[in-house]
Amino acid sequence: MNKLEDLLDNFWNTHKNNAGVAYVYTHKLSIAWILCVIFAVMLGFIYQGKAAMFRGIAESSETIISLPSPTEIVKVYVVPGQEVNVGDTIVVINRPDLTLRVTELTRELDALEGRSNLSSAEIDQKVAEVKANLETRRLTLLAEIRNLEAEYESNKAISAKLKSLSNSKSKADGNDAMAMRIKSLKNELAIATKSANEQIALLRGSNKLQKTSGKTEAANIRKELAELRKQQMELTQIAKENWVVGDVNVRDGEKVSSFAPIVTLAHKSPTLIRGYINEQIYENTNLGEAVKVTSLTGKGKAVIGEVVGLSSRIVPFPTRMWKMPEIPVYGREVTIKIPEENKFLLGEMVTITETSKRNLEKQQQKAKK
Repeated sequence: MNKLEDLLDNFWNTHKNNAGVAYVYTHKLSIAWILCVIFAVMLGFIYQGKAAMFRGIAESSETIISLPSPTEIVKVYVVPGQEVNVGDTIVVINRPDLTLRVTELTRELDALEGRSNLSSAEIDQKVAEVKANLETRRLTLLAEIRNLEAEYESNKAISAKLKSLSNSKSKADGNDAMAMRIKSLKNELAIATKSANEQIALLRGSNKLQKTSGKTEAANIRKELAELRKQQMELTQIAKENWVVGDVNVRDGEKVSSFAPIVTLAHKSPTLIRGYINEQIYENTNLGEAVKVTSLTGKGKAVIGEVVGLSSRIVPFPTRMWKMPEIPVYGREVTIKIPEENKFLLGEMVTITETSKRNLEKQQQKAKK
């Protein structure tokens, strides 16, 4: 502002006799403020719509090999910094408790199947005994019924010939008693048959219930065995992706506690960018937004990433991103996912620029060509 006033004073001394110049000099302060406002408005139009730019650090998602129970390391096949490919063996682990439990369940399953077969044979034997007893009882009753019926028919024939005895009360009573005895024996046969059939049905139902119960228990044991055998297979850790070994925290023969990290694996190239936006501009970034990530030096091919995370609070920037060592910088943390195929180094600082969907489509078309 002082320089502008000096220029106006010099201009006034040179052109003080001019009326227009005199008016300008009289209102020099107001004119200076008007010029500043116009300049600010022009800058706003010039930079309107310009994408926000901020910095970040290239990182990689890590995988930690650990188990939820105490283990013993049999053999470690990797060293820190080694590259492993899909199918490579990383480490072989032993769990004595797992082996012991598998043995116990296998024995329990064998015993259960043996008991089930034995119970089935015992019930079949009891059913056969009931049938045999019924048959013996049936034959005895039928024989007695036939004898009584024959005797009854014989008495009726004699009674018919001896008409003089047809009114004999004693003979009539005897025939009636024999008929009642025959009826009683038939009822006894029916009751014996019904009782035997009910007993057989009960035995077979018990057999079915035992088989169903045994099958359910056996199915539960087999399910647990399958899960334990799956865990046994996982004791030999095989690489399912291409990795770079980070840390190896164990040695051969060492015993490891539950959930202790055994080996740490990371992707060879960064897969995430941890960006930090100044707290004054963080509102311009949204989840799902496309951004362009380039090296801090500006060299190399840029990649297109996607904003997948926004912190809900203001955090301090990493020390290496401070402009002055003694003055911390604060802002919002942004997580950006980038393709695995990139030329960034782990820990490299990058520049992140917001890009529109139209620019993103153009860059993708260029990349395809």
